[in-house]
Amino acid sequence: MRILILAAFLLSLPFTLASQSEEVGGFFFGPKLGPTIGMQNWDGFDRRVMFNYHGAVFIESIDPDFKGSFFGQLGYHSRGSGLNVIRLNGFSNSQSFIFNNLSLMAGAKKRLLTKSLKTPYYFVGVRAEYQLSNNLEDVQARYSNPFFPFPVYVNKWTYGISFGGGIEFLGSEYVQPAIEMSISPDLSFQYQQPGGITVTNPFNGQPVSLSERKIRNITLEISLSIRFLRKVVYIN
Repeated sequence: MRILILAAFLLSLPFTLASQSEEVGGFFFGPKLGPTIGMQNWDGFDRRVMFNYHGAVFIESIDPDFKGSFFGQLGYHSRGSGLNVIRLNGFSNSQSFIFNNLSLMAGAKKRLLTKSLKTPYYFVGVRAEYQLSNNLEDVQARYSNPFFPFPVYVNKWTYGISFGGGIEFLGSEYVQPAIEMSISPDLSFQYQQPGGITVTNPFNGQPVSLSERKIRNITLEISLSIRFLRKVVYIN
């Protein structure tokens, strides 16, 4: 009798487990790394692009039905641009103005449903950034030129938006590489210098009154990332 009861229990166990519903949760996370092309809006200067790099870590909600997901990202980004510098001896060369910022971004992401091993997507996010360092003092010391921006007028906090898109590749369920391109214009000024500052022109020794100067960053970034899945299964 006991053997029959045990056999009946074992036979009924798969049906009992199958009747329980499963709910999948979790999130994606991982690193991003890639090159940066920096540009800035200046008045009266011949601007050049700045080449640098960036790195970030992100977390993203699961999107099993292709309805969209939310993400957060913390990164280190170099903002800035280049400039043709004319020295006192008449020679010129290229110099970059670099602002190294810690960036916190939150946004939404939408995938385009496909049947291939590649999934394109687009996204938009808002950013808040804190300036960690810049090279303005080094530039002033190197060229001894009073017309360069003054470090005292650099804004520590800036904000802006980011938008772009990319392609996710199906590596496995738990590890997926991706490539992404983003454009990040600032809505606030990285640098804001009031007008009326008087400096001495090093070329002729005459006083010069500087006009107001405002700088916004615009950054193009290409990111290579790896998405790791943290999967959680809830059994009701």
